This record gives sequence, C-alpha cells and structure tokens, in this order.
Amino acid sequence: MFTSLLLCTHGTEGAAHAEHLVFTDLCRKNPEIKVTVLSIIDQDWQSMTGDDWLNSSKTHTTFLDHVEQQMQSENEDDWQKIKEKYPAARKAEFIGVVGPIEETIAGIAQKRGSDLIVIGPFRESRRLFNLKMEKGLRARIKPEKLHPLLPCPLLIAPVCNTGR
Repeated sequence: MFTSLLLCTHGTEGAAHAEHLVFTDLCRKNPEIKVTVLSIIDQDWQSMTGDDWLNSSKTHTTFLDHVEQQMQSENEDDWQKIKEKYPAARKAEFIGVVGPIEETIAGIAQKRGSDLIVIGPFRESRRLFNLKMEKGLRARIKPEKLHPLLPCPLLIAPVCNTGR
C-alpha cells in the first residue's frame, strides 16, 4: 500500500491525533513503512519586529538565531516525547525546517518520495479571548494553498483519544 509517509506535527492537540493515527494504527498495520516526522517553523516569525530601530542588524540577526534555536529545541523535546509514547516512532526520521508551511510540506513530501501525507484535524483557535496558552505553534495550513501543491494523497487524522 504505502511505503513512505510524511507526518506533519507541531506539538498541538490536533497534531497529536495525527501522531496517534500514524504510530498506533498505520505503523502497526504496515511495520515496513518509512515515516518522516516533519515539524515546520513558519518563516513568518522572522518578520517579528519591536524596538528594532534601536538595534543594529547584528543584534537583530543574533536575536533571530536565538529564537530559531529555541524553537528547534522545543521541536526536539516534542520529538523525544513522541518516541517515548510510541515505540514505533523510534524508527522514524525527524526533521525540522523553517519555511512557508504549505510549500515546505509539499516540497519535503516530493523530495522524500512520500506516498502519503498525514496532518491533524482542523481545530479552532483558543487564543483569541482565552488567556490559557495552547501548546504548539500557532500557524495554520491554508488548504487552498496546500491542495494544488500536493505531490501525493493527504490524510487528515480523525479526532481520537490520544492520551495527551
């Protein structure tokens, strides 16, 4: 059936559904499947501004490098939790990329020869009037941008009991 799968995750509750589907169902049914776990840091964070007019370009670049390293460290923590929760995940390859979300998903899937992309279900943003911060990155996939770029089928994981 499928030989190479791209799992997109970013630490949110929705992404946990995709992780659960891949590592408890799809890998169990097809233990030979090659799984790549992709965490994308949306490039839009790089346009963050504040009191930049007070900073030199070197200071600004140093700050951006620090933020990128911090986000990558958080991805690595999430990946470790996935590996601990799902034994099948220990065979997966984990990669983190900074870039535009839709183009990065399609490009990595094509580059790695994926025959299936798995993402989590749509979820409402809880940040607008809620002071409780939700775990994970806030950026969202725009289906109208992603669908024309897809090099293979897209599976949206159903909502399930993930134990998170």
